[in-house]
Amino acid sequence: MKSLSTLALCVLAGVTGAMAALLMAPTPAIATRALPADLGPADAMILSGKAGNISLRNEGGRVAWADAASARAYAIGCVHIDRVMKGLLASERYTSEREKFDDEAKSQGEEFERRGKELHDKFPDPKPSDPNFEEAKSAFLTLQAEYEKWMQAMQRIQSKHMAEQIERAYRDVVAATDVVAARGGVDLVYRFMPPEREFGSVDLGDAMMQVQARPFIKIPAGIDLTDEVLKELALPAD
Repeated sequence: MKSLSTLALCVLAGVTGAMAALLMAPTPAIATRALPADLGPADAMILSGKAGNISLRNEGGRVAWADAASARAYAIGCVHIDRVMKGLLASERYTSEREKFDDEAKSQGEEFERRGKELHDKFPDPKPSDPNFEEAKSAFLTLQAEYEKWMQAMQRIQSKHMAEQIERAYRDVVAATDVVAARGGVDLVYRFMPPEREFGSVDLGDAMMQVQARPFIKIPAGIDLTDEVLKELALPAD
């Protein structure tokens, strides 16, 4: 009986020692493979769905999901066109042209003033009873008609000149935007006005136009290219 107990104790000690050795032994290394930071390269990635699968692929550096050119993920930006156009039209390259036009108009206007003064000197205070009243009346009416005709012509010329300047300024903005967009890999650029800008409207029609001029209600700050376009045009940012 005693020898059997001794034998049992020896067996128990052996089992306990073996378990302890297993517990204390270092855990064997499990063979693992670190996942890559990105997937691919791959020709396409298939996304399954109830309406069918979509194959995402690279078409000209753009993510595409169909053959049509419209089925692309394009990078977008926006430019505060009012801010850039006003800055450009206020620049020296445009104001100098307007000043030249204004100087020519002023010179012609002064010529009318001189002729009017001559008539006043010749007919200082014509009265219907004066023998030269009809002559004075005809001379004043002729000068007035000539002046009004000149004014109408000047207004048409000035309007045409301003229209040409606005179109040219717009083309300058487009050219500068092309450079900025190409540099940043931007495909589509919208003209916009910041939603937070004050309207400054004086009537209902103008207020509605202010709303229509704001295509974005909320935009990420990173897609606003206005400052870069201003810099490209050598215009101040403020």
